[in-house]
Amino acid sequence: MEAAVRRFAGIMPPLVTPLTADGRLDEPGLRRFLEHVIAGGVHGVVILGSSGEAALLHPDVRRRVIDVAVEAVHGRVAVVAGTGEPGTALCVETTRAARRAGVDAAIVVPPFYYSIDQEAVKRHFRAVREVGLPLLAYHIPGMTKVPIEADTLLVLAEEGVLCGVKDSAGNFGYYQRVVDGTRGIAAFAALQGSDAYLFAGMGYGGDGAISVISQVIPKVMVGLYEAARAGDWTRAKALHRHYQRVSGVIGAGWIPAIKGALSALGICEPHVAVPNLPWDEAKLAAQRERIQQALRDGLFEPEEAR
Repeated sequence: MEAAVRRFAGIMPPLVTPLTADGRLDEPGLRRFLEHVIAGGVHGVVILGSSGEAALLHPDVRRRVIDVAVEAVHGRVAVVAGTGEPGTALCVETTRAARRAGVDAAIVVPPFYYSIDQEAVKRHFRAVREVGLPLLAYHIPGMTKVPIEADTLLVLAEEGVLCGVKDSAGNFGYYQRVVDGTRGIAAFAALQGSDAYLFAGMGYGGDGAISVISQVIPKVMVGLYEAARAGDWTRAKALHRHYQRVSGVIGAGWIPAIKGALSALGICEPHVAVPNLPWDEAKLAAQRERIQQALRDGLFEPEEAR
């Protein structure tokens, strides 16, 4: 019998935040962006994460991102908001505000800046969970400096504090341990934070990904997930290779690259939050040319959708 799908399983793009040239939220761009990924079949959206440049945005912009996303999505898929802060009190306050605004869950990094031990990490997540929102942990020690060790994560999962994790550490052994340790917890979703590991993660029994490239090619990544879940590994592998080809078209560069691609698709402008630097016009023009050719070749959708 096929296992039940966990609530936050599947493909959820961590949305970049469309901005105007002066750093305000591009609300029409965000609405177009949400329609683009929802039309692509995603199972939820993540706002105000690392791709969303949340740490660089003015608090007023962050609040408006939540309001616009909740209103525009209108319950069609889950809205998960990044509410991480360096300290517990502020994280609780930010998470409480997100709950009042109507998000479906929060995704939270451990407290960052200071080096803290794992007991402090546990206290932090327990306190944030008291707000009453479903809570996913965001394990990205390369950005936060503070890891969520596997033992810590499993304790919090068993306590019901966490309903999932986004693992962006790039350590597949860690992910395997999390999958193995949470299979008996029906509410817990083990999500990859790396597109490169989605295929392998599904093969090991994972629950999907908070997938950066699904912002641009949602149908391809949703198709990969669904094929893997159905046990069609030939198709899943083909879609994994398909995503790799599109990744080469978009180019390396994370946030500027994704925003450039969205600009080429007519969704939003390529502006990034300061002090991040956007791509220069020559680089954007070269990317636009690659994307236009890829669109002519039908590369931005799975084969059966062309």
